[in-house]
Amino acid sequence: MRKKEQKRLLPVEYVIAAILVLVIVAGVWMAMRADAGKRKRVEGTYSCEYLVNGKKEQSVVVYYKFDADQGTYEEVWGERSLMTGSYTIEGDIVTLVSDGKEEIGAESETMTCYLEGDLLIPHNYIYEGTVPEEDVFDAQCTMTDSAGQEYVAEFSKDGGYTYTIRGMAGGDDSVLKGTYEREGNFLHRKNDDGAPLTDFYIYQGKLAGIFYTKE
Repeated sequence: MRKKEQKRLLPVEYVIAAILVLVIVAGVWMAMRADAGKRKRVEGTYSCEYLVNGKKEQSVVVYYKFDADQGTYEEVWGERSLMTGSYTIEGDIVTLVSDGKEEIGAESETMTCYLEGDLLIPHNYIYEGTVPEEDVFDAQCTMTDSAGQEYVAEFSKDGGYTYTIRGMAGGDDSVLKGTYEREGNFLHRKNDDGAPLTDFYIYQGKLAGIFYTKE
C-alpha cells in the first residue's frame, strides 16, 4: 500500500517542480527585460566645457538635453539653442537625427554616440590609433573631421605630448605642446605654460577628443 501511495504522489511532485522552474524562468526573463529597458533609455543633460588656452572666462559649455519620454534632444552652446531633433538608442549606441531647423556648418545632421557610464562620446571625435594601457606611453592618434581637417595627437613616455592641426591648402600647421597625466581612462592635459586644457578620454583603447558628462 505504501508503494502505491508513493507512485500516486510522483506526478504531483513533477507538477510542482515544473511550476517552480517556470516561475524561476519567468523571473529571470522579467529581470532581463527590465535591465534592457534601462539600457534603452537616455535622459537628462550631458555637458562638456571647452577651455580656450586654459582661460575660464573664454570657455564655452555645450549641452545635450534629452527628453526620454518624447525621444527628442536639444543641442545648446552656452545659452544658444543650435539644434533639435529625435534620437534612438540600441544597446550602448545613441543615434541623434536633427530635424533640420538649424544649421551648424560642417556638422552632420546625423550623429552617433556611445554611452559609457555617465559619459556620452561622439563617434566622429574618436581618433585612429591605439592607446596603450600604461600611465605614460608612446602613441600617435589621428582624426579627420567632416571638413577634411586633420588633427594629430602624439604622446611620449616622458609625459609630454604634441597636438598638431594640419594646415589646409598649403597653410602652416598649428602646433601645441604640453604635458598629460592619466587618471583611469581620463587624460588631463596642460599647455607648456601650465594652463589646463579640456580632458581627453580613452574609450576601448581609442582616444576620444570630446565627451559629455551627465549632470
